[in-house]
Amino acid sequence: MDTSNLRKIHQKLMDFLIKNGYKKDSLLQTRKCIRLALEAGTSPEINSYEELFFLEVKKRGYKPEEGRYKHLRTYMGNVKQFDCKGIYPGGVGSKNGFLASPSLYDQLNTVFQSAIDNHFRLGGLHEKREKTVWTEARAAMNFFKHLQNCGAETFLDVENKMVYTFFFNGEQQIRGKDYCNLIKAALKTAVQLYGEPALNILEMLPSIKAGNKNFQYLTPEESTKIRECLENETSGLTHLERSVGWLLYFLGLRGTDISNLKPENIDWKHDRIHLIQSKTGEPLTMPMNAAIGNELFDYITTERPKNAAQTVLVTKSRPHGELKYLGGIARKLLRKSGVRTDGEPKGLRVLRHHLVTYLLSHGVECDVVSSIAGHSSPESIKPYADADIEHLRECSISVAEFPVSNELFEI
Repeated sequence: MDTSNLRKIHQKLMDFLIKNGYKKDSLLQTRKCIRLALEAGTSPEINSYEELFFLEVKKRGYKPEEGRYKHLRTYMGNVKQFDCKGIYPGGVGSKNGFLASPSLYDQLNTVFQSAIDNHFRLGGLHEKREKTVWTEARAAMNFFKHLQNCGAETFLDVENKMVYTFFFNGEQQIRGKDYCNLIKAALKTAVQLYGEPALNILEMLPSIKAGNKNFQYLTPEESTKIRECLENETSGLTHLERSVGWLLYFLGLRGTDISNLKPENIDWKHDRIHLIQSKTGEPLTMPMNAAIGNELFDYITTERPKNAAQTVLVTKSRPHGELKYLGGIARKLLRKSGVRTDGEPKGLRVLRHHLVTYLLSHGVECDVVSSIAGHSSPESIKPYADADIEHLRECSISVAEFPVSNELFEI
């Protein structure tokens, strides 16, 4: 294995890690991988970082399920990526993918890959957002992989049974109408490339009835407990966790919008938050009350690390990148509040749905609630209305008004 480049530049990698405050263990593991590459990697029987990795694993007796196996794989991948591509850990495009399984796209043959490529090329021509095109392509990749596993190498090989088993496993429906519509969108662009064979698969797609969405929501008692927990400074929540909690509780923002929040999105002078929604691309302006503003201020001034990412909320561990995964914070908040301890849904959406159902239950007009929630279509509010129990009760008709035989039940 050629290690001449690594021998010249390896100190730059170590200097970067030290400068960015990486922990002692990270430094030790990286040095170990560099030393292995510069010493054992020069052996004639070692031709790649992958061969070096498996040689060390065999020598140490590491098992794939062990943490030390995974750590070695991560740090060896970091060294390889820096050596071969000059990419530092923790930056844009830094996920090294060392010994990772092939991507879903790479598992497709050239015929199905060309259909995916074509969809990326044509999907955005109808003013679809990039994220929408990607979601459609991802669904199509799963569909094509299933067809391929069933023995179809081209669109001409696809049979009805292959399509059917993607949506039904013989006992129950495993994918619904929305997923089917994503695949339809990708197949429509494939028709322009493959013509009638792709059109035939479109016709094979099953007609699936739209399911009713049962949105989880918080009861008034649960809402009170969560608010009391956020207000309690001895609850064990950090300023970061309380900031996220208040943003969810009062504004019902999507997780991605909270993660992407930047300093310029906060108007401290007028107590407002302005942002462009990640899902819809539409601008949204929300009031920032004292609870949100004070907690964000406390987080930024006392807890937020320096030299962090450009977003307001960042990870606690170095190199302090964008805080992408908020589900753990939501679950911790509910746990500390003593809410939903019996296995009920605890994710971000429960808190987002709380805002919408709360406003609806207090008589706020649907179109107003829809704009506050940042929906691109007023129709999106309908499933939430099903959770407005108090107003639904007002619509009910008492069975006492109808003659019922005493043999059935007593009123």
